[in-house]
Amino acid sequence: MRVPRMLAVLLLGAALLTVPAVPAAAEDVVRAEAESLAVVSATAPVEAQSNCCGVAWSAGRQLWLRGARAGDSVTVTLPSVPAGQYDIGAVLTRAADYGTLRFAVDGVAVGQLFDGYAPTVRRVEAVPLGSASLAAGSHRLTVTVTGRSASSTGFFAGLDTLTLRRVGPLAAVTTTAYETVGETPARGPLTRVYDPGVGEPTAWYYNDHTIVRDQRTGLWHAFAIAHAEPGAPQDEKSFGHATAPTPTGPWTKQRPALTADPARGEQWIWAPHVVHDQGTYYMFYAAGSPDYANYRMHLATSTDLFTWTRSPANPLFTDGWEARDPMVTRVGDRWVMYYTATSNPQGGNHVVAYRTSTDLRTWSGRGVAYASPHTGRAAGQTESPFVVRRGDWWYLFVCCDGTDYGAAYRRTAVYRSRDPLRFEGAEKVTVLDAHAAEVVVDGDTWYLSHAGWGQGGLWLAPLTWSTQVVARGYQVSTGFLRADVRTWPHTRIASLAVDPAGAGAYRPALDSSHRGTGPYLAVGRFDVTDRAGPPARVDVSADGSRIHLVGMRMGDEPVTADWLLTVAPRWTGPALQSDVTWSVTGPTTAPVWEVAFNVDGALPSVGDLAVAARPTGDVTGMPTWSMTSGANLSLVAAHRWASAWRGDNTWYDAGHAMAAWQPLWRNGGMAWPTGSYPGGTWRFAASGVGRDTAFAETVHAAVNAVP
Repeated sequence: MRVPRMLAVLLLGAALLTVPAVPAAAEDVVRAEAESLAVVSATAPVEAQSNCCGVAWSAGRQLWLRGARAGDSVTVTLPSVPAGQYDIGAVLTRAADYGTLRFAVDGVAVGQLFDGYAPTVRRVEAVPLGSASLAAGSHRLTVTVTGRSASSTGFFAGLDTLTLRRVGPLAAVTTTAYETVGETPARGPLTRVYDPGVGEPTAWYYNDHTIVRDQRTGLWHAFAIAHAEPGAPQDEKSFGHATAPTPTGPWTKQRPALTADPARGEQWIWAPHVVHDQGTYYMFYAAGSPDYANYRMHLATSTDLFTWTRSPANPLFTDGWEARDPMVTRVGDRWVMYYTATSNPQGGNHVVAYRTSTDLRTWSGRGVAYASPHTGRAAGQTESPFVVRRGDWWYLFVCCDGTDYGAAYRRTAVYRSRDPLRFEGAEKVTVLDAHAAEVVVDGDTWYLSHAGWGQGGLWLAPLTWSTQVVARGYQVSTGFLRADVRTWPHTRIASLAVDPAGAGAYRPALDSSHRGTGPYLAVGRFDVTDRAGPPARVDVSADGSRIHLVGMRMGDEPVTADWLLTVAPRWTGPALQSDVTWSVTGPTTAPVWEVAFNVDGALPSVGDLAVAARPTGDVTGMPTWSMTSGANLSLVAAHRWASAWRGDNTWYDAGHAMAAWQPLWRNGGMAWPTGSYPGGTWRFAASGVGRDTAFAETVHAAVNAVP
């Protein structure tokens, strides 16, 4: 029965397979009796325990840590070895009163958790403790009891023997912490500038809106979805119109600018947006009907902003689900219309779609500027897109940030990119308190608008820009790879480029084009609900070859993840080994549907040994390895057998060359008991041959070799 157990991690590259895999020479293996190692420090009694309980240890004794609580540890001096990269293994003991162990070399974690519980005392052969670069000189191994399983009655630990196997030379690794600064918008206090309920018998609301200045008279005009409270989207049949001498008012109500015409396919109308070009004002809006998969994008024009004439070209195009909220701006020699839709007209990921035009009447086919990881129909995370330029950067303002639409209703996320047509993978620089926000510029003064159901009308706030930190992380590089390990505001691999030849001529291998590369949870439903936040602590080894990201909080859940990345030279060439562990400290807010690690490939296809190019969908269990591949490049993710506590499923997304490894995958969700969970070990390596299955098998054999 297949039992790959993993939660997965990133693809960080390796070398072209130019040297055959060979076993280490005898002199490259050092084996030591654990009880003979010098104890540097301990927080609980340590002794050399003689054979007992029906178990005979090597040389008749084991190193026994009589821990009394979580956190107890012992540190010993490792045997002296030549400089190099080592896989470390041990013979350990399990018993009914033994705890869960974590190992570290020179203060930085290695490998996975080890659960020391068993109903009876037993020796466990060939336990992989992880990999470490060891320079010539003294090194220390620390064994820490992190907790215990629900069945265990104690926190003891036992080490019989320790093995260090040299598997390659020291890696030349450069690991550098960085901060990226950039302009970040901030919203000042909101002021209500217009109440559409004035003169009406009941309260009214403005929702999606546009504010534009008459180029000839200087008068400001506001157009918006207008309706009596409460919100009634399928009854929103007219665009409110008001005018003012300045954006802050005073605003005067005018007659409705446009009323829905069912004969023209408009059972309701939404989200007007107005731009000016060569003396004509162009109003783009969504024409709605129960055919949600084929919403019509319509156009009306005016020369004075009071009288509007529908275009005979309507509909300009159709799209779904509920394709709406158009926003148009000039980019170079063409116009770009951004709007909200879903990845498939029948539903799917919420996206910011775009089309281009040279005349504002005929529009190109659809592109996608940004795709939310969240799926569904109708209201989502890509409503009311608005794009502005500041210097060399473009900023996308988009509502509503979060999976709970009610809570996210006034959360407008802001992303920045140097490419106005590509915000996937862009850093989220801030979240502003506003709904259906528009950016209004009056000379040197910037405003952010706000409106919506139950909001009492149209509001404006000063919008200021200041230089702030927008990203933090670590740049990790060897001749074979260059990785951006992002630690703020969310932890993930932001990008990875590799050169299988090791000459530093990197090619993109991973990106952040969809969910990003990193751990996530799905609580209460499938798909990403909780991402990894910033780590509470980052431990980096002296040579930069290991980064341990400790205590990454998973959204608002009582769950954290620790993520260890190790640059691991092998006989097969440099690779990156990763280990993720999970800690659950209390009941989650809803049943857990997925515990997973997502990998976003930058190559054309994703597959495994069974299928070279997987279509989008679920595959039960997890493969021995997966591969993203393209012309003259393969990126292999090889799994250490049974290294995670379970291995339910793998989700493939062909459109993003993405694989999500899911140790826990349960339709309807399940309770996740408190405790610590090994998330699995994978080794990621690159070959300069497309679809290199022989290389993949070699990498898989290497990660499963007995230390």
